[in-house]
Formats: sequence, structure tokens, C-alpha cells
Amino acid sequence: MKIRSLASTAIGFAVVVTIACLGVLTAAIPALAQAPQMVDPKALPEVVSGPYKVAVGDVLDINFFKATQMSTTRTVGPDGEIYLPLVGRVAVLGRTVDDVTAELNTRYGEEMVNPQITVSVSQYSGMKVYVGGEVNFPGIREYRGGLTLVQAIMDAGSFKTTGRQKEVVLIRKGPEAAPVGTTVDCKAILRGYRIENDVPLAPYDIIYVPRKHVSDVNLFVEQYITNNLPFSVSTWFSIE
Repeated sequence: MKIRSLASTAIGFAVVVTIACLGVLTAAIPALAQAPQMVDPKALPEVVSGPYKVAVGDVLDINFFKATQMSTTRTVGPDGEIYLPLVGRVAVLGRTVDDVTAELNTRYGEEMVNPQITVSVSQYSGMKVYVGGEVNFPGIREYRGGLTLVQAIMDAGSFKTTGRQKEVVLIRKGPEAAPVGTTVDCKAILRGYRIENDVPLAPYDIIYVPRKHVSDVNLFVEQYITNNLPFSVSTWFSIE
């Protein structure tokens, strides 16, 4: 009887611990599993346009129209600066390309006659998209201007044979960082029937290709995708 009592006590303790652990996990789920509001593709938040501001890790091409031998490429350092001959350090973080161009022309104008410098961003470090689900190489991808949904999937190695091409899920940052989602028929786009329906992506968009056997994609988004991404949606949308 004593042994049975001890066993019962141990089992009871284990149950209490298990319930407590489940409570902790459950409390952590809402931040991770914020289900997106599903809308028509045309109702997605627009891709924000406007002057791009330079970020740490961006690669800048600095071209001298007349003195081409001085043209160079620089990566923005952790301090937000680049270093150039004759003028030294230049703070570029958070500034537009036009702003940086104007400063360089002014500063180099003190060293040479009419330098005619242009600055462009050749690689964007700070902007990403995520492609997951039934693609050959799921993961984070570099964002580039003009990138579309189908192009991003191709960048991820294209669809697996198990991928549901007719209802690819796209989740975008909405007002107050709330996720907004839609589904896109990529099969029709790839076959040339609806090329105009290929969606231009915004930085930090999330693309997810479901399996073919999923019967209700909207329910799948709510119950599975937001619980199984390798990051919190709210954290992902707060990166920028």
C-alpha cells in the first residue's frame, strides 16, 4: 500500500508539472500564432514605394563619370559609414541615395573639378522575404526591387511535386504590423493563363506553399502555418 501510495504521488506530481509546462507553452503561442486576416489579393496592403534609405550591410556602387579609375564599391559598415579616398568617412545610414550622391559631389568638388558622381545600391542587405512549405529550398531570401511571388518561389528551387500550386499563401505586414494574408493561383500564372496575377512582393513578405492534400487552405493558415514558421510573425514584421 505504501509503495502504491508513493507511486500515486509521483504520478500526480508528474501530471502537475506537465500541466504547468503546457500552461507556459500555451501562454507563448499567441505571439507566435497570430493568424492573418485572409483577403482577396487585390486587397493586400500596397507595396510601399518611395525613396529607399541605406541600411547597414548594403553594397553601394560609387561611380565617377569623368575619373572612372576612382569608381569603387563599398559596403556600409556596422557604424553606418563608408570610407572613400580624399574625403574619408561618410555617414550614409538612413539616408537616400540622392542625398549621399549630393554630399559626395559637394565634398569631392573641393578636391576636383565637376566630379559628376553617381551612387547606387547594388545589394540590399536589410530586406528579406521568407519562402517555406513545399519548395525545394525553403528559407529566407534576399528581397530585390520588382521581385514577384513566382520569382521568389523559383529562387527557392521551385515547387516540390507535393506542392499545391493553385493556392499559394502570401502573408504581408498590414496596419499596426498585423498580418494580412491571401492565396494566389500560381499554377495558372506558370501556365501563362494569368501572368498579370503574379503579385509584386513587399519586403518581409511570407510565402508558404501548402501540400496538395490540404482541403481548406484558410483553415490550414490559421491552424498550421502560423504555428510552424521558424520565427514569430510579429517579430519578423518588426525587423525593419
